[in-house]
Amino acid sequence: MGKLKNYEPYKHTEMSNIREFVDFLDEKYSSKSAFMFQEKKEYKTVSYTQFKEDIVALGTYLFSKGFKNCQIAVFGENSYEWILTHFAVTTGKNVIVPIDKELEADDIEYLLTDSESKAIFYSKTYFDIIDDLKAKELPGVEYFSFKKLPKMIEEGKKLLSEGYTEYMDSIPSRDDLASIVYTSGTTGKSKGVMLSHGNIMSDMYAAACNVTIYGSSILLLPLHHAFGLTAGLFAVMSYGEMLYINKSLKKVIDDLKVSKPQNTFAVPLIAESIYKNIWLNARKQGKDELLKKMIKISNILRKVGIDLRKVFFKSVIEAFGGNLDLMICGGAPIKVELIKDFDSLGITILNGYGITECSPVVAVNRNKFNVLGSVGLPLCCNEVKISDEGEVLVKGSNVMQGYYHNEAANKEVFTEDGWFRTGDIGKIDEYGALHITGRIKNLIILANGENIAAESIENLVYDIPYVKEVICYGEDDLIVAEMFLDEEVADAKDRINADIQELNNKLPQIKNIGKIVLRETEFPKTTTKKIKRNYGGTKK
Repeated sequence: MGKLKNYEPYKHTEMSNIREFVDFLDEKYSSKSAFMFQEKKEYKTVSYTQFKEDIVALGTYLFSKGFKNCQIAVFGENSYEWILTHFAVTTGKNVIVPIDKELEADDIEYLLTDSESKAIFYSKTYFDIIDDLKAKELPGVEYFSFKKLPKMIEEGKKLLSEGYTEYMDSIPSRDDLASIVYTSGTTGKSKGVMLSHGNIMSDMYAAACNVTIYGSSILLLPLHHAFGLTAGLFAVMSYGEMLYINKSLKKVIDDLKVSKPQNTFAVPLIAESIYKNIWLNARKQGKDELLKKMIKISNILRKVGIDLRKVFFKSVIEAFGGNLDLMICGGAPIKVELIKDFDSLGITILNGYGITECSPVVAVNRNKFNVLGSVGLPLCCNEVKISDEGEVLVKGSNVMQGYYHNEAANKEVFTEDGWFRTGDIGKIDEYGALHITGRIKNLIILANGENIAAESIENLVYDIPYVKEVICYGEDDLIVAEMFLDEEVADAKDRINADIQELNNKLPQIKNIGKIVLRETEFPKTTTKKIKRNYGGTKK
């Protein structure tokens, strides 16, 4: 740790709006491949120049049909059509409303109504939900299937050739609203986060200044979430690298082999899945014991300056395309042990932290300045400080314009001097790196006035191998651990009391778990697979 030393930010060009970004990509990377994706049984690529032409044509078509200065929603799995719709809408001063593909018709109806969207573009995969929406006869909402995009583009090109330039003449400014992104928090109703062109562009620029990539990427994160959009899409594009579009996590391993990425942006759940797959393959081939020995030998050699990971673990990395050596993780806490495990195989994981309201990245570790256990250094586009109560506060050009039609919520989340309250508890260490230790809403307040971060106890309980899910909370001045255990472990229920007692023996008395509640089913979750802490179950 003491050898860590920060270095100058990576150099990038800062843009003020998404239209300017598209022009930059076309001018700098022109015929280079921007995207690769599978369509039926064929693999297709789209160059940066073709991408711009499609954007301009679709944007022109939308203007010709009267879609000007309005909100337009997009709904579906990751795809070229999704990305094209986003860019065509935002580059013409319209506002995109990304909708979570896991939502049902009633929830989507609320978002369309709340955002005042005039249209929704959708994937044919979700035609049944769209049919339900159409049956509701929402006033003023038009429906466009992605299947119609080729004809829209063709018509847009014809309009351009005839001299129709209204879309081209409508250039957004830095402060213009670009997107309304709805939160999917574990408590309360979704709020529409208003992100301007400047918010998104400054966050993309600053994230790229902290982390560099030098090869192709694979898009695994859903684009309706800000992390997937800003980091997984925009930041990668800013390097002019090709992005392979994964449409389903069920195909991750196959897509990794095809796309051969150098990097990817992920959440811990994806990283854990990839790591489990490594050992699953090793066991299938009867090489798991050999792999353990090779890791041990490699780690010993590295201590004396000999790094043979690319040689020792070539076959392991080949299972993921052969080039993967960098993963940037966010969205949830990640175990330091998992980072070390990947590092032993030659894959670096850089942990970061963000929140939708900050476009979303606030901090991220650097390629050669990785402070384990932290979420990295704050980006150059924002300041971060810790309040007297321990809350992480953020101020900067990436912080949202506010919540759409929700002044009451705006007053709650901004301090009088303009700092955004993240709701997270944290600290800043000697390196200037940020550490997130919990959520204010999850604090356990005991009768003696002590405040305990629920996550600090939960992380320790998760170290018990057969505990699949846990939340901790206070009840009758006791810390309660409510758990769902791995049903495949036959004696889990018999062992848990003894293992919790063993954990208590290592903890200060004040942090001891005083009550255990075992669940028969998993906890209810949000569409992002986070446990709903106010689900109305055992915890009252």
